[in-house]
Amino acid sequence: MFAVTIFLLLTWLLGSAAWAHDPFVLDSRRAAPGNIQLELVEVPSSSQAASKRYKLFVSGFSPGKLFSLFTRDFSHSFHEVKSGFRLERGDGVSADYGLLNEVLIEPGPYPRGAAWEVALVSSDRLIRSFTKVIPYPITFRAGDCAVWLELVSQRGDRFLASGSGFPSNDDVVIESRFSGRIITKRKEVSFDGTLPQDDVLLGGTSTDYSAQYTVKAKSCEVMVNYKWGEAALTRYQ
Repeated sequence: MFAVTIFLLLTWLLGSAAWAHDPFVLDSRRAAPGNIQLELVEVPSSSQAASKRYKLFVSGFSPGKLFSLFTRDFSHSFHEVKSGFRLERGDGVSADYGLLNEVLIEPGPYPRGAAWEVALVSSDRLIRSFTKVIPYPITFRAGDCAVWLELVSQRGDRFLASGSGFPSNDDVVIESRFSGRIITKRKEVSFDGTLPQDDVLLGGTSTDYSAQYTVKAKSCEVMVNYKWGEAALTRYQ
């Protein structure tokens, strides 16, 4: 009887611990959205706003379930910001906060090129829908051609480069310059004019954290100037 009691107690404690830490293991790669789709829409800035602000719009709903709203800063895990929403006809209804799409949320000061994530999670954790936005994008354009970089390393030394608007099936030359180094590669543009995503890794002993990423096509040339390392982690608002 004593052994059974200890077993049940341990099971309860482990289950309680897992539930208590559940918000911190949210992962957008493990979404279970059901019929719910999320979209972040930026709200025009005002003199009172200290940083960019967004509204969350919901498409689809799951009647009878309560939902919580979570956000994830670039350098942190998800944390709960509001709870008690019930979805009806695509609107989030809450006795405390009103309609979900009337709630303003903001990332605060944020690094350039870094993504800010938002999640809507049902109280039973069976529905987990995610969306993200880059408050301060690193984007450059030349004519119809555009290139943007997403900061994906908390050390500021790794970016994902993407592009659109390039001639279909064209071969482009990509140059990455940093710390006195030049890395050149060739890539083929997809049929829809998008560039295959490029993993950009930076490093070196130089104290100059300026970098340049250039895509040269037959009809355009896009040059992206940006910062890496500690300089890339500077937060803007």
